[in-house]
Amino acid sequence: MATKQFQCELSWSASRAKEFERCRRENWYGRYASWGWWTEKPHGEKYDIMVHKCLTSLPAYAGDCMHRAIERWFQLRKEGTAMTAKELYEEAVDLFREGWRESASDGWKARPNKSTHLLEHHYEVPIPKERTEAARALLERCANYFMTAPELAPVRDAHPDNWRSLETMDTYQYLGTKIYAVPDFAYSEGDRVHIWDWKTGKPRDADIFQLHTYALYACEKWSVDPENIVLYAAYLGEEQIQPIPVDLDRLSHAQDEMSSSLREMMDVHYDPDVDDLIMENWPASPEEEKCGWCRFRALCPDAAK
Repeated sequence: MATKQFQCELSWSASRAKEFERCRRENWYGRYASWGWWTEKPHGEKYDIMVHKCLTSLPAYAGDCMHRAIERWFQLRKEGTAMTAKELYEEAVDLFREGWRESASDGWKARPNKSTHLLEHHYEVPIPKERTEAARALLERCANYFMTAPELAPVRDAHPDNWRSLETMDTYQYLGTKIYAVPDFAYSEGDRVHIWDWKTGKPRDADIFQLHTYALYACEKWSVDPENIVLYAAYLGEEQIQPIPVDLDRLSHAQDEMSSSLREMMDVHYDPDVDDLIMENWPASPEEEKCGWCRFRALCPDAAK
């Protein structure tokens, strides 16, 4: 049987577009510089870059734990088992503690591309008790709001037969490129499709764009008419829901924005296995605050110090 050959293909997602716009050097480190690390024997520079690529910050990790706890809530709901707000919170805390131990004890080294490795631990950034307490309080607040908010009753009550997506990574083709979409939760109600995105941080304009890319995904994969899609940015930590009815003009604008972003990526995309690197295509955008929380700051010679 022939061995499948991996190829560094261009793909697009809202998060990758944001990274590309924020700093092309960061995008290069994250998408190209570690390519082929698994072939290095012994481990070398590509492996080291991969380790940095897998770093996550404390706030981002807390959000990930909440997402996984909610996913577990849905899985139990499908099995007919109820989970209380306290149990949802405890699920998120258990996940957080497990990842914390893995990161703090160097347990991540056994599977560096599959484990939790906190940026703060890697760079030896002090984590005062106030920050861990804030993370714990955030998880508790999110769990309570998810389980008790009247605005979320339709989500909690949605029958599993009507679920369309649950933290499922999927793709579709656009301009000959693979487009990734991972709606946190989506369900049908008659002809309407409701798409939800859980957020543990504060509202940002980028959130609205991301949700509109999920609407484009729904149109393509589920053949849903745009006017039958309703988007929801659920800011669990802020205890507020922002419903976003899909407007054809805004959806068209989001598609134009996606097209523009994708074409910019196409202009500089290359296959590290066969193409020469043109470093001028990957300039750094050094800013002290931005570089201070970049995963690759120790590797980037142009990072703001």
